[in-house]
Amino acid sequence: MTLVTASSAKAGELRPLLRVVASEWLIDEQTSSDDADSSKPDPDIIVAALKRARVVGSDAVMVGDTPYDVEAATRAGVRTIAFRCGGWGDRDLRGAIAIYDGPWDLLAHLDSSPLAVATHLARE
Repeated sequence: MTLVTASSAKAGELRPLLRVVASEWLIDEQTSSDDADSSKPDPDIIVAALKRARVVGSDAVMVGDTPYDVEAATRAGVRTIAFRCGGWGDRDLRGAIAIYDGPWDLLAHLDSSPLAVATHLARE
């Protein structure tokens, strides 16, 4: 499994943001607004992330916390898991294959989540 960021932040802003949440070590590749002509909901940044991961959209899952993430991923052919912690409700996140309160909620339900098969395969 390859983890790639697809952030609308500038490249210079992205690394410090990943450090703040202590997730820099988890990320295999990074894409930022510097890698895209247009911002979400345009799928440019998602397409750039797919190229970095060397996968097609149907083999990827995106995690996002805005309707723009869901729309951009859908337009790129990527399924989305959405988080409510971005301040949006279920109706706004419509189109996501699953919606959780935040990362903690997804982790608590990981074995029954859409990521269960991917995490099982990654452990093998």
